[in-house]
Amino acid sequence: MFVSDTHLPQLLPPAAYTDAAWYQRELETVLRPAWWAVALEQELPAEGSFVSFDHVEGPVLLRRSGGRIHAYRNVCPHRLAKLTAKSCGTCPVLRCEYHGWEFDDGGATRRIPDAPSFRPLEKGRLGLDLIRVEQVGPVVFISFDPAAPPVREWLGGDAEPFETHFRGAGWCFWKTEIDLPVNWKLVIENNLESYHVGAVHATTLGNFPPEEACGHHLDEHGSRFDAPGDGSFLKPIKRHLAWRLGRPMPEGYSHSVVHPTLMWIAVDVHAGFQSIVPTGPTSCRIVHRSAGWQSMGRKPLVDWAIRQVLRTDLRVWKRIIREDFVMLPQVQAGMESPRHPGPGLVSRREERITHFQRWLLDRLGATDGAADHVADVVPVRRPVAPKGGVA
Repeated sequence: MFVSDTHLPQLLPPAAYTDAAWYQRELETVLRPAWWAVALEQELPAEGSFVSFDHVEGPVLLRRSGGRIHAYRNVCPHRLAKLTAKSCGTCPVLRCEYHGWEFDDGGATRRIPDAPSFRPLEKGRLGLDLIRVEQVGPVVFISFDPAAPPVREWLGGDAEPFETHFRGAGWCFWKTEIDLPVNWKLVIENNLESYHVGAVHATTLGNFPPEEACGHHLDEHGSRFDAPGDGSFLKPIKRHLAWRLGRPMPEGYSHSVVHPTLMWIAVDVHAGFQSIVPTGPTSCRIVHRSAGWQSMGRKPLVDWAIRQVLRTDLRVWKRIIREDFVMLPQVQAGMESPRHPGPGLVSRREERITHFQRWLLDRLGATDGAADHVADVVPVRRPVAPKGGVA
């Protein structure tokens, strides 16, 4: 069931989805201090494996060495070039491709070509910036904030179910990165409500489920939506495969968000998560990974069968996501209109949106969880009246 008895207010004004000053405040107060799910450990399978990507605080490099995954700012301290522009690969030594400077696992400089030409250079002066990295099961998290709490504390009540469901998620069958010309919060909010299902996903999901079959769960870390799972002919097959793995399978569908941008689902033998990476006031990158439960080689036939059923599911999931991606720029265009018919209204079926907006306003320092107090967050830009007239 839903939590609220009545409809709810839209707490964020349109400027929150378009204004550069508002976005800068979010970066400093909400986004940089967060933990970010950035990889599955199987993406770094061997000693020296690395992946690189751009994030909210610039380029990042993950590398496996000494049996651990390390995270660095992907910028050489010598001439500030990227260490590498490759998205993935293997390198026996952590080395800048531009001038060949080499670094140890702790980021300290260990070799400089023609080192005498840098005299006097005191030892330890130049090294790589380290980024905090922790794992929950096979999922790799980073944080740009040295003072952030441990990732499990940040996950709150999601920590245990997240680790349990992703345990044994040993086959990443879909990884995609998509840039969208929309504010990051619109992607989050689209995923926080089932009200649009009947209009946007009519051919893939049908109508939205009845209230008595749904559940909303709200807490200080985020929220969760529970609903019945699909009733396809594959369900009994998946249940049998999970039994063969010795694991109970979720019978329904569960979608969780951990504020501000981590979303993950628990559904049958599929473990998937999305991170929404803001790239500007009106742009973001959606990074999605889907993984399947596996026996890690103990039961190869079961592993093969799970891969087949999830490949079938993937065709439907891709269609659903494409339907959202077509609609979201239309929502952004409405937010950017110079005039609006009203502040907006949120239904009980969309109450996770109001919960998220209230959380965000609280982190930004608003004196109350209401759009009337947007001036407490960033200055409101008012039009200037032209000479001889009114704005």
